[in-house]
Amino acid sequence: MEIKKFNSLEELQQALAIRPAVMLYFYQDTCGVCVQVLPKAKAIMEESFPLMELWVMEAEQHREIMAQMRMLSIPGILVFFEGQEFFRTNGLITLNEMELKIRRPYSIMFEE
Repeated sequence: MEIKKFNSLEELQQALAIRPAVMLYFYQDTCGVCVQVLPKAKAIMEESFPLMELWVMEAEQHREIMAQMRMLSIPGILVFFEGQEFFRTNGLITLNEMELKIRRPYSIMFEE
């Protein structure tokens, strides 16, 4: 799975308008937790949610976008289905809890 970066709110809005499922991961390079959680979140996405895209944004470089998205702490995760926010967490969350929150709507959207 390729991790994509977005650099503007407009780019993000365009992506959400045309993609069925997106997880946004907000991090900071100097945040040890952020750096450790990202590869684990990516692994969960690849294994359990392969049709969902993973987008990242470095919080320190994009404070204005963080404020507009109401992301108050890092790591931050936003999950969108069909352009609508479905799940949000600011700060710590267990990866198991994240996976459980995403599993049902993902399975409904991408019935196999």
